[in-house]
Amino acid sequence: VGVSIAFVFYGLFSTQILSMDFDYLKKPASSAIDEIALFSTCTLAEFDSDGWTKEIIEKSRIDIDPIRNCDQNFTTFTVLGENGTVWLNPKKELVDEVICLARSIYLKAETYINASEWFPVHDSASNVTFNSDFVHTRCTKVENATDIREDFVHLQMWIAKDDGGGKLKANNTWPFSGATKSPTTTKLEDGGIDEKPSVFIFVLDSVANSQALRSLPKTASILKHEFGAVNLRHVNKAGENSHPNGIALFIGKLITDLDRGLFGMGKERADWNQTYACDRFFDDEPFILKEFTKNGYKSLMAEDWMYGVFNFPGCWGFKNAPVTHYMRPFQIYYESNMKQSRAFMGEPQCLEFHTHLLNYLEKFMTAYKKSPKISLVWASELAHNDNDGLFHIDGQLFNYFRKHKDKMDKSYVFLMGDHGIRWGRIRDTWEGQREINNPMMFVSVPKHLRELVNPVLRINSNELLTSFDIHASLVDILNDPHLRSQDGPGGLRGVSVFRPLPPGERSCRTLPIPTQFCLCEWNKTMSEDKAMNDAIGKGAVHHLNGQLRAYEMADSCEEYTFNRTTEVKTIDGTDGLTEIVFAANECDAQFKTIVRARRTFSGEMNVTLAASDFTRWNGYGDTAACMDARASLRPLCCCRNRSRSTTTTVTTGHPPTEMKTTMTTSSSATMTASSSTTMTASSSTTITSSSSTTMTSSRSTTMTTSPSTTTPMTTIRASTEMKSTMTASVNGTSSRTRIP
Repeated sequence: VGVSIAFVFYGLFSTQILSMDFDYLKKPASSAIDEIALFSTCTLAEFDSDGWTKEIIEKSRIDIDPIRNCDQNFTTFTVLGENGTVWLNPKKELVDEVICLARSIYLKAETYINASEWFPVHDSASNVTFNSDFVHTRCTKVENATDIREDFVHLQMWIAKDDGGGKLKANNTWPFSGATKSPTTTKLEDGGIDEKPSVFIFVLDSVANSQALRSLPKTASILKHEFGAVNLRHVNKAGENSHPNGIALFIGKLITDLDRGLFGMGKERADWNQTYACDRFFDDEPFILKEFTKNGYKSLMAEDWMYGVFNFPGCWGFKNAPVTHYMRPFQIYYESNMKQSRAFMGEPQCLEFHTHLLNYLEKFMTAYKKSPKISLVWASELAHNDNDGLFHIDGQLFNYFRKHKDKMDKSYVFLMGDHGIRWGRIRDTWEGQREINNPMMFVSVPKHLRELVNPVLRINSNELLTSFDIHASLVDILNDPHLRSQDGPGGLRGVSVFRPLPPGERSCRTLPIPTQFCLCEWNKTMSEDKAMNDAIGKGAVHHLNGQLRAYEMADSCEEYTFNRTTEVKTIDGTDGLTEIVFAANECDAQFKTIVRARRTFSGEMNVTLAASDFTRWNGYGDTAACMDARASLRPLCCCRNRSRSTTTTVTTGHPPTEMKTTMTTSSSATMTASSSTTMTASSSTTITSSSSTTMTSSRSTTMTTSPSTTTPMTTIRASTEMKSTMTASVNGTSSRTRIP
């Protein structure tokens, strides 16, 4: 009987009905592995100073320039003056052959804009003052009202009231590290130091640190030599895409659980779950620009993609404008008819998506000569889908920083990425795989602080840093504009990079960095054993399907079946910890994760998850659209009922009351005429967008505009009209797509 039981018991193991790991029976006690010691260290990779390698040179295209053949002499038929009036451009050729109208565009809600009625534009300044940052003009041929010759949104700083800013004398003390020194050795032109230095933040979406070195050498050079900027080379991203990283950088919250099982530790819960991070407005959260605004700063936020950092995919963002100047009305209109917008204010006119952002910022800097300022300019379109999109703007950025040197020299300047490129030719190189998790970060402090702060920044540039450290640094500026106090802000997930870092271990074991994004390097051995690699890959697919069930995604998402392993590397000095990249048959979905792979007593592979997260290793587009309402889970999904077309529809996630085509507005749009007459769209007016309205200009010519209204205000919404923003359609109505 005993022998029979033994054979049955062995049979259960050999068929893996029971799966247990007896590897420890075959290891002598002296060979015990100290993984904790291994992961308590952090070796950070260094790249060549120019960011290039032979392999990257072979894979790069440096000659891409979408505005190479643009019209360098482009001017509009209409001119917007500094006082908000509009007139015809006398220098524009054929200006006598067009009829032009103008209107103001206003923000109604995060994905809606209101527009005033149209007003005729004449040779002299209009009688109407357009009271918005965004003035929309449209011109048509005199003899053909459907022949549009201009469709343009002019930018201005409306109500740019300069409250003034105080000055400090040049002998203020600096008690940093117990020292008392003058904060400046250079006398500023205006004879003093701004009481609250301005802060200018530039985010280039999907740009890694070493990528910036090879793509933006002129920009990096002027930042270093003219602004004393320090390159923080080892910043580790906090999440997969822009949404979690933007929340970490500018609100300071973690929205991804930290699974520390790889380090023999438990799971650390995120500050916010996905619902809290997406399905509500952020108006009551400590968004860093809003906090600066409360503290007397004028503020600006501009993005070149309407479904931006706090909105994609389907998140609510802000109910009310969180800053003094909010560029969303421009972007909502621009993307309401992408084909027409790009034809009249796009590459043919030497106007790329980011150009409008920089123009808006320039007006902001010029309008407020004394008030402290903070700005966040987020350019998504340059590099998000293509590694090579950056090369041609190096000269543009170089000239922009040089042009505004006098203002930025007195300010804090951040040129950063949110994460690196997540697909493409470079991503498949060793450098590219690291770049995914290592966003660009150049930091410049006001000139009078560089002598004392830059040495600290240079020391910190050698350390592992996080997005939360950048957030803490912004809070440090808010609380202590001249960094005089001994210590930086406390109670945050990060620490200020302007201060000496606290002593102790800085690794992915101790910092708020999800394991799968960790920059720390450990020696790895590539496996060439195909049978073993496939067995590990099948085990990984099994656990991936388990996650779909655990997240209650199985009804919407396909169950994956194994296709192939792309790469299998075992981390040296560990008990079978293995980094694997594999592909499934469904959607050709590719994933990367870390598993622990051991051979059982029977010789089979026992695969368990060492990190609970799977990183999507290729683009997924509309194949994950069924998970739009659960944004963080999109990378895991291949939708069962996915569309086979190339159209991607974005679900905005806004409350149903915001989705009506006919709506009531309580806002009052006041148009002030120079003759002191006031025209007001009264509150509680029902506004219905019509497809076509006939208007007569002062030239006694009837023209048709679309869309317009029979009432003074038009509401343009993002819920339906904006779908072209995210569409790569067969009929070519839009050429703009974004890979999620």
